[in-house]
Amino acid sequence: VQACRAAVEQSGVDPQRIASIGFSAQRSVACPVAADGTVVRPMFSWQDARTGEEVKELGRVISAEQYYEQNGLPLGTTWIVTKILWMRKHEPDLLAKTARFVQNHDLVLRAFGADDFYTDLCCAVFYGVWDVHRADWNLSLLERLDLRPEQFGRPTLPGTCVGKIDRAVAERTGFAAGTPLCVGAGDQNCSVLGMGAIQPGLATVTLGTAGLAILATERPLAGFGGMMITHHAAPGMWEVEGLSNAAAASLRWYRDVIATSEKQLAAAGGPDAYEQLDELAATAPPGSRGLLYLPYLATAATPRWNPQARAAFVGLSFAHGRAEMTRAVMEGVVLEIRDMFEQWTSAGLSIRSLRIGGGATRSKLWNQIQADVYGRPVETLRVGESAVLGAAILGGVGTGVFASIEEGVAAMVHVTDRLEPDPQRHRRYEDLYHAYVQTYEGLSSSGAFDSLTRIQAES
Repeated sequence: VQACRAAVEQSGVDPQRIASIGFSAQRSVACPVAADGTVVRPMFSWQDARTGEEVKELGRVISAEQYYEQNGLPLGTTWIVTKILWMRKHEPDLLAKTARFVQNHDLVLRAFGADDFYTDLCCAVFYGVWDVHRADWNLSLLERLDLRPEQFGRPTLPGTCVGKIDRAVAERTGFAAGTPLCVGAGDQNCSVLGMGAIQPGLATVTLGTAGLAILATERPLAGFGGMMITHHAAPGMWEVEGLSNAAAASLRWYRDVIATSEKQLAAAGGPDAYEQLDELAATAPPGSRGLLYLPYLATAATPRWNPQARAAFVGLSFAHGRAEMTRAVMEGVVLEIRDMFEQWTSAGLSIRSLRIGGGATRSKLWNQIQADVYGRPVETLRVGESAVLGAAILGGVGTGVFASIEEGVAAMVHVTDRLEPDPQRHRRYEDLYHAYVQTYEGLSSSGAFDSLTRIQAES
């Protein structure tokens, strides 16, 4: 509400000229609500990894292979169903008060005036009890878990108009009363739309709080590399997704914990801390003099799916300073995305073009690192905040501003730059990638991750 009011005021746009409002929201965030719609407890983040035992419990109900085939997701702590199982065990009193489990998008949309909790079709999969092939509830699994479809948000196509801003909300937000409200999509599904990847073979990488590598496909392709299979915002298409739990969030952590001097200078009116870190990282050579960063601050997702994995700097020596550490963080985040690309290529999937987005695209250095690590050209877009743009396109489709998603993309999505990879830097990064894989596998097979996780829990 505060953000909308600020946007309306600062833009100077006449609220009467706003044709509709579409929503983009963080995905797989579980919010238990009572029958009257009030929140029962704080939301469960998708990063909340407390549900390791519940994942094992779910695995006893359905095998990991069957679960992946039906739901398009590998068994893991990320999905909402594991939070429900956790509440049954640890918060039965709060569970008794809970009528429905809804997601961020649903909660905000209703607060703005929708008459129900509407889950966009793309996000329905993250309940963890959805049949991604049939685009409907996995009724067999729901029954085995003693759950019902009525306990979740109502699955709805993105770009569906479901209400209007009433006068009370208008006064709080700055929007005009009567402005239509449209179902949007999860942030990454919106991002794919806002980056124009609406044809098979078009790929995107978004480095935000999380990192996503997504390939648009014309059919669900479950069954390889632990990639997530979700619905595309464009009807009749799917996405093959790789997830990094802590992408640009790694650099934010580094800024807050290590780069305190840059943060203090920015607070005193100096250059932005991220700009300072960019300049610092640029002084280090590609490969950061053999310093490797594993970006598992919030565990390992695709393709490792290891809730015990933890972040690490590996290879530190007296040859390394803050410049190498800063660049290593940026490179490590991209190496995890490179690990996802390996799954696509090993499955024989071709990438026709690659576009990058998210807050990290404000860094030209990070953009070039992506091109060099992937070994392929990357395109940047006029609107870097592609998830927001995707939500706006869906709002336009929902109220007839655009006759179709394709028309909206053609009107709103524009490529501004194309960065070519440097062959020599790419060869160095391939060596670093192999070291990345070896380091992860060594730490994982040795039991080091398990030991560190146990020590953390005991502390």
